[in-house]
Amino acid sequence: MGILRLKTTEARVGVVGLYSSGKTVLLTSLINHLQDHDPDRFPLGRPGTQLRRFTVHGPDRGWAAFNYTGHRDALVNAGLWPRKTTDRAQFVCQFERSDWRFSDCLLKLYDLPGERVADAAMLGRDFTGWSERVLNQFVNDTAYRTCCAPFLEAVKKPGVTEGELLSTYRLALANLILSYKPLITPSTFLLDLKGQPARPAAPAELAAARHCGLDEANQFCPLPADLRAPGTPLFDTFVGRYNQYVEQVVVPTVAAFRSCTALVVLVDVTMLLAGGVGMYDDNRQIVRDLFDVLAPGENTFFGPLARGLGKVFLPHQWRPGWITRVAFCAPKLDLVHPNDRDRMLLLMRRMVERFAGDRDGLRYEFFNVSSVVSTKALPAGAGEPRALLGTPLRGADGRKVPPGAEQRFTASELPDDWPLEWAAGRYAFPEVYPRMPARKDYPPDQVNLDKLATFVIE
Repeated sequence: MGILRLKTTEARVGVVGLYSSGKTVLLTSLINHLQDHDPDRFPLGRPGTQLRRFTVHGPDRGWAAFNYTGHRDALVNAGLWPRKTTDRAQFVCQFERSDWRFSDCLLKLYDLPGERVADAAMLGRDFTGWSERVLNQFVNDTAYRTCCAPFLEAVKKPGVTEGELLSTYRLALANLILSYKPLITPSTFLLDLKGQPARPAAPAELAAARHCGLDEANQFCPLPADLRAPGTPLFDTFVGRYNQYVEQVVVPTVAAFRSCTALVVLVDVTMLLAGGVGMYDDNRQIVRDLFDVLAPGENTFFGPLARGLGKVFLPHQWRPGWITRVAFCAPKLDLVHPNDRDRMLLLMRRMVERFAGDRDGLRYEFFNVSSVVSTKALPAGAGEPRALLGTPLRGADGRKVPPGAEQRFTASELPDDWPLEWAAGRYAFPEVYPRMPARKDYPPDQVNLDKLATFVIE
């Protein structure tokens, strides 16, 4: 820390989004831009702000280090959008900003598993309450009821065994994954504790390869009222496994979320439009659950006062954390035509703004972002399709192809508002290879990532 830097301001920024929403790409690009900062390409804070003395620190105890080097290498040399290597990771760095005269910045970036948000309903609920909530979703939603039909039949069967319940429940979760339904709980069926996601496969194959609980020996599933008799082996066993799961998976994850000072919530508008109205409804429910559990914001007087005094008088490691800023981020901006960028931002705002607007003392903003710009927009005249230029990731048969020449893509025009109903596949957006500079000290082109960083690094 420089001689005139009298204190350290700690910013703890959590990034959360569902699988394939672009969290890892966003973090990789952000770290590259901070580490190799160019104020002309990545303006941060006040105009002309310079970053200096950038230093990487090890993660906090209990956290895996975010694999920045490996993720960047995969983007450059393997042409791969990076995959997670653990269910949650952290990147810690410290630097000076020319627009902060007496303080340097200790930045902690948290790669938080959005898949775990589906477990949020477990917090504050016992096994009975969770069972009733999950079964209510299965029974009263046509799409869920169809996917879970074998399990719903099994729970009615006289003398049903634990093995039958677990196998049919895993089959139900497999059907939900293959139908792009994100409310998968226990979420370890979708993303295990080593960060390995469920891979597309036939439902029976997927059900056999995954587990619904901490591990194969500690699985559980929701039970209807007639199977929840206290003192029975099945009920008592599932209660014990459920409580252990909440303690080891849910509570630490929620504590990690709550320790942040700012939260970046990725809302993949392109995925929701491509997936249909059911995917929209499910993702909106997940954002609602996230806000209900985390309760971001602060008391409109004592919260800011306590936080300000803490910054002045307490060592940074003693300062309390609470979420006072939320950045809603629509990623993959380069997959839509520039003519539609304002619509992308408006769609995200219409979907989630009320959840933040209901919270006192919470600052929130909306950003449409491209962390790694991988397409070029072609001019579109009146009545012409939205065309983009990029390197295709998949061929006509849907299989991945080696990188080749750039091709012209047609991107769907975004609606002015969310339709009242739309089917999966009605909207389509290109899948392209990432365009990441091989030179390690030259960050990728980006759009609005600098504005997002300015907002969350206070």
